Amino acid sequence: MKNLRKQFIRTFLIGSALLVGIALLVIMIFDNLNLGRFDLTAEQVYKLSPSVEKILSRLEAPIEITYYVSSSEKMPTKWKNLERDVIDKLEELKLASKGRVTYKVFDPSAEEEREAFEERRAKEKEQKGEASKPPQRKRIAERLAEKGVVPFGVQSAERDEFAVKRIYSSLVLSYLDRKEDVIEEVRPEMFGSLEYEIVSRIFKLIATKRPKVGFFPSMPEVPEQYRQFQQQPPDAYAMAVELLRNAGYDVVRTNITKDDTIPGGIQTMVLMLDEPVTERQLYEIDRLVHNGVRLVLAGQMYNYQIYPSRGGAPGSFDVQAMPTRLNINSLVKNYGFEIDTKIFMDRSAAFVQVPTYRTRRMGIFQIQEQRYEPVSKPVIIKVNQENINGRVSVANKITELFYMYGSKLNLYNEVFEKDHLKPTVLFTSSNHSWTTESLGYRPVDTSEPASGDFLRRQPLGVLIEGTFSSRYAEQQPPKWPSDGSGVDSSAAPHITGPAVPNKIIAYGCSNMFKDDVLRAVDSHKALLLNSVDALTLGDELIHIRAKNIEARRIKETSAFGKSLAKFFVVWFPALCFVALGVVLSMRRKMK
Repeated sequence: MKNLRKQFIRTFLIGSALLVGIALLVIMIFDNLNLGRFDLTAEQVYKLSPSVEKILSRLEAPIEITYYVSSSEKMPTKWKNLERDVIDKLEELKLASKGRVTYKVFDPSAEEEREAFEERRAKEKEQKGEASKPPQRKRIAERLAEKGVVPFGVQSAERDEFAVKRIYSSLVLSYLDRKEDVIEEVRPEMFGSLEYEIVSRIFKLIATKRPKVGFFPSMPEVPEQYRQFQQQPPDAYAMAVELLRNAGYDVVRTNITKDDTIPGGIQTMVLMLDEPVTERQLYEIDRLVHNGVRLVLAGQMYNYQIYPSRGGAPGSFDVQAMPTRLNINSLVKNYGFEIDTKIFMDRSAAFVQVPTYRTRRMGIFQIQEQRYEPVSKPVIIKVNQENINGRVSVANKITELFYMYGSKLNLYNEVFEKDHLKPTVLFTSSNHSWTTESLGYRPVDTSEPASGDFLRRQPLGVLIEGTFSSRYAEQQPPKWPSDGSGVDSSAAPHITGPAVPNKIIAYGCSNMFKDDVLRAVDSHKALLLNSVDALTLGDELIHIRAKNIEARRIKETSAFGKSLAKFFVVWFPALCFVALGVVLSMRRKMK
């Protein structure tokens, strides 16, 4: 028995040693073999987009990325895995670039602690008279602040302690002798868009020049009543312009007037139209399209005033239409579409906060109180994800849009066929939309029509590609309004020769790109950037930006679905027991 035990132990030790040796040999052989990574997330946020390799292949020299981050011990609980996730993403970029992207990780807080320790030691020695004053040099915090890397505060809640921690988490990109680009705050909630943030900055660093974009309107002119108080009227599109500039575009604003003409060298023109344009402005827009300048056009036909009903039930609200009298249709019908001039409504509506006032008596005084009430009207159109064409890069991964007081687009297939144009609808209304006529200053009837009168999925945004017919081809330009009316007979035609193939993106709503809406809805920012990117740079950056962590919303359950769920919960277990009893009873009888 003892010999068998000794033999077993000896065989076990030899076998274990052989297995360990084989494992070490396999590790040595396959150590540098990259077997890839598997990303099982629905949005594929950990896997690089195919467009990344195309952009990184344009690197003429290595690009270095430095990640300044505090150690995980000093991070709040939610942030402890951030360093690992960011390093994994940088490693993926390094592999995709075949070594042209390098990175290093640096902890500034550790350097700050070392500087504080050395300063204390220097003071102690100075008090004892043992050492001379150390050479002066900038602290690490000052050196990093010059680059744009500064610590920021984050909330930390651990056990019964609530505090604000000061941490570092920034990325700095260095390429050749160009100015370093900085992602100032890398947070866990932005990890889904981190790939786009890094690659878009690499795209800008390797570009020879910044793409130039025109934007209409320019800064609003200062009326006389503002001048005497030295005030500036509100700029409704300031945030849209700032958004494009932060994305790396050289944005030049213009009012398309004689003294403020369209800038030269632009690749894309963004038109936000909510008032009538002159005949000469239409001519200049037509010339841009003829010459191949891409166009993003958003036109607003109506605005609305929502106010408490004067003669209706308490708590009810009326809607009054205010037409903008936009006249862009006289031009764009040559391009195969028009913005519908009727009031457009949809059952899928969002809420807005409407101010209401109430007078309250306090003794001999009357006080007027203001409060906001949520109001939903069919002119406040909400476009849901099922009505957004996710197959097109412009609208990819956009989950919802608030089509504030917008109109539907009328598309003309005969123009598309005649000029061989290719239309692609970006998003539509729901299957329960309708139109009505404007009744001047009377309240708009917002009641739904009969079920058979609903309009089905009307186009609200469209991308049109091809060679567009010019309305003003070979014609002399109209005069500028300051020079009178009619045609400028002394000027030669500006629109001559064959038209250049072009692309136009059109929306029947410009309100969704105004500051108050753009500030509140992130998907509108993505839509604006996607539109300009698609026409100016191509689809590469859009495919990267589209890869983000989506906010999935649970859809409303239909009446049939609710009934089916109740039946399953209440009757299905009972029916299973009945069926089981019937089967057992039949088996007994058979026996």
